[in-house]
Amino acid sequence: MKRIGIAVTDPGDWTAIALNDALVKASVRPVVFRLHDVTTSIQEHNRIYAGNTDLGSLDAVIVRDVGGAGGVGVIGSDAGSSSVGLGGGGSAGVGGDAGSSSVGLGGGGSAGVGGDAGSSVGLGDGCGGSEDMPYRLDVLCNLERSGLKVVNPPEAIRTAANKHMCSYLFREHGLPTPDTVLTSDMDVALAAIRDWGRAVVKPIFGFKGMDIHCVVDDEHSVKLLRSVIDTRGVLYLQRFISNPGRDIRVFVVGGDVPSAIYRLAPPGSWINNLSRGGSHEICEVTGEIAGMAVEAAGAVGAVYAGVDLIEGEDGLQILEVNGTPSIRGIYEACGVNVAQDIVKCVLDMV
Repeated sequence: MKRIGIAVTDPGDWTAIALNDALVKASVRPVVFRLHDVTTSIQEHNRIYAGNTDLGSLDAVIVRDVGGAGGVGVIGSDAGSSSVGLGGGGSAGVGGDAGSSSVGLGGGGSAGVGGDAGSSVGLGDGCGGSEDMPYRLDVLCNLERSGLKVVNPPEAIRTAANKHMCSYLFREHGLPTPDTVLTSDMDVALAAIRDWGRAVVKPIFGFKGMDIHCVVDDEHSVKLLRSVIDTRGVLYLQRFISNPGRDIRVFVVGGDVPSAIYRLAPPGSWINNLSRGGSHEICEVTGEIAGMAVEAAGAVGAVYAGVDLIEGEDGLQILEVNGTPSIRGIYEACGVNVAQDIVKCVLDMV
């Protein structure tokens, strides 16, 4: 019988349970472990284990999420998704979009870690902070290096959390995405805003729609932008895309699209995140939606992903890719159990 690991922060997470059940249904033995519980022994031989389980003996690992120290501040709770990115310099926010969470590590300062449940814990890399998060990513990299199939690959998880890299890769692959400028120069930032008329400023490692602002060329926006530069060291600006007050979350698994939902902004808001009061409804998956989402997931190297699209005046554009998304929202809106698709995809690989 094959043995497939499920890397989690919280074994009671809805998505983790769904993956466990899908593996059992497929006559596979699930091995659930927390990355916090992993030990690496570098002695006569390299060995990576959690409890009594030698992780190198597994047939594959499905990464539900990459959690922080001791599982404190649950990363990627039932309603959302999680992913991990590394930020250099001062500090980085942690989280994903639309009821999701991801992790950003500040190279010399600190990083905030957000979970959908509202709990959080600060992590830093250096300067007295925690080295827990980069170690967890290294564990996944070393398991992959040993020949174990890891889904999603750690590099894809890292890339998907980084809005800068996602935007860069989308454009590099010729995919439609909002015009974007990253800079620490106020003159460059204001020139872009004047050109676009309206812009959105986001954290590179953002979560739950927090710290996202719509800015124009006025005194209030200038003060806001200066504050962001002082806090984060760099501005991530995107052209504001006029839209019908909703975006689209598309689920991709192994090049297929099981389902998609609209996420609708609450009255009086332009932010569509479910965690910010948004609602969801079923979205018909057209060939254009499916093709664009599959290409976006492929651009970051993700086997499975939640891809966010926006309907603009010039057509669909890609906002971001979530590398360890929850599947609960899709199930509740559409009745589609994506865990079964993920498990089938992984089993086809091994």
